[in-house]
Amino acid sequence: MRAILSLLILTAAASLSAAPITPDDVFDLYHLHTIHLRLTAQDWKDLQPHAHKGPSRPGAPSAAFAYVRAAADFDGQPIADLGIRLKGNSSYSVSSRSPRRPFKLDFDRFSPGRHFAGLSTLNLNNAAFDESQVRETFAFALFRELGVPAPRTGHALVYLTIAGQTDRQYLGLYTLIEEVDKRFLKKNFPAAANDEGLLLKPSGMRGVVYCGDNWSQYTSLYNPKSLVPTKLSTRLIETLRLINRADDATFRQRINQYFDVDEFLRYVAVNAAITNFDSYLSTGHNYYLYVNPADGRVNFLPWDMNLSFGAYSWLGNETETADCSITRAYADHNRLIERLLSIDTYAAMYRAHMRRLIDGPFSAERMRQRFETLAPVFAAAEKAAQDAHLAGSPATRPSTGLGFRPTDLRTYIARRVRSIRAQLDGKEPGYLPGFRDPQSVPPEWAPVTAAAVAIMNATDTDGDGRLSDTEISAAITRLLAADNLPPTGLLPRSEAAATIDRVMSEDQRRRAPATAWADYLFRLADKDKRGAVDALQLLAAFRTILANEDRDHDGLLDLRELIETLSGSRAPHDTQVRR
Repeated sequence: MRAILSLLILTAAASLSAAPITPDDVFDLYHLHTIHLRLTAQDWKDLQPHAHKGPSRPGAPSAAFAYVRAAADFDGQPIADLGIRLKGNSSYSVSSRSPRRPFKLDFDRFSPGRHFAGLSTLNLNNAAFDESQVRETFAFALFRELGVPAPRTGHALVYLTIAGQTDRQYLGLYTLIEEVDKRFLKKNFPAAANDEGLLLKPSGMRGVVYCGDNWSQYTSLYNPKSLVPTKLSTRLIETLRLINRADDATFRQRINQYFDVDEFLRYVAVNAAITNFDSYLSTGHNYYLYVNPADGRVNFLPWDMNLSFGAYSWLGNETETADCSITRAYADHNRLIERLLSIDTYAAMYRAHMRRLIDGPFSAERMRQRFETLAPVFAAAEKAAQDAHLAGSPATRPSTGLGFRPTDLRTYIARRVRSIRAQLDGKEPGYLPGFRDPQSVPPEWAPVTAAAVAIMNATDTDGDGRLSDTEISAAITRLLAADNLPPTGLLPRSEAAATIDRVMSEDQRRRAPATAWADYLFRLADKDKRGAVDALQLLAAFRTILANEDRDHDGLLDLRELIETLSGSRAPHDTQVRR
């Protein structure tokens, strides 16, 4: 075995000199590339986002990344006038103080029409949060093997020269990610080869929301990445209306005409299997939508997998997420998934896809083979670090932070496969992920998380994980009744603290006093400053919150939206939280 491994290492090292000619060469896992980026000091300075320090959490707006001119050697082949910019949200944020950052290379940015190895763009991902450095490679491979169009990956040793500052500094092992662009779409949707279709990269919402019939209401949320043919934008709006507004009978009858349901079920199955929460499942970003001009149906395409396999730890600890429910592998709710899985035919298809995963590409044997395949890559990366006198240096390793606690990948995969099999066999129910633990969620959410959970549990009478007008009205009536007031009565500020205290649990009193919650409530609802509030004012305060925080436009407030509301509106802080 050692002899075979040594041969593989030598093969990987020998392959460094062969410059790629086609995309297949770039995304060949047996070929470890070497990329040397070269910039002037001024271009490196201009590369930095000067407007602000960057996002603090996944899903936040991207920093203002700009392209600059650079040069590069790719497996010894020189490339002049290369466009390069920084990229990423959390992956950039945690690495912003190090040269080891995620980059996007644009080969025709300053040389129109130029391609390199058949590519116009290439992503260099720095494997942030991923000590294993294989999460994206494994994840994208599982999508492709289950028949979901997904980017291919490769690996490269990346070096950086900044004129007058650093000479051929070794940045470490990077993952090369195929761009979702015209070439990718033509390759994966051959029936649409003569028409680009409509490509979008949604962000800033959860679920796929319907915003009415005016396309201008969609552009900021759906973020078109191509020209927007009126026929296809209209088709997308019709699809979103069907998902969000149609009755069950109409939805069942027509959804497959507008939506590639089987492919979507495969997309969800892989995401659920690898607990990829930082996606359409929970955070509402890191995916593409493509409206195929050949049949007008909508397709989901995966993107950004570095927090897959349990690394997105805000929704639960390692043990919990490894046992995550295969049918509700998302926080709060997801209307499209829920509507599809309520239909017996689609639920059976979904479970069949999940079974195919654990018996095939996600089986213990296949995953073991994947690790072995990449052993030469890591051995060559370690040798490169030693040659650069940086062995063990954090400067060549993935950055961490934001409270994420990446799992040991081999252990996690074994437990996850066992849990999926047990759930399919009806032996386990699966863990329901959620933003519930103050010790796991982002630091800015921690002081209000317990309160949000308590409010949700007390108010969500139908158990759907969302607060409606009706439920809030009922809760307001109960609050007034605690002060012996009728539903139309006035709650004086002088009595509010005592009234709130009566409906609080002992645990809630320890976390934040009723006086603090009374002050908060009056700050939101007592707009006329008369020192008393009624049910209409309290309900109006809720509706104002809903208008600002309803990210999925469903007219309801889910737990994450409630946490964000309390965090952003100076709600009383939890004195029990220690981070």
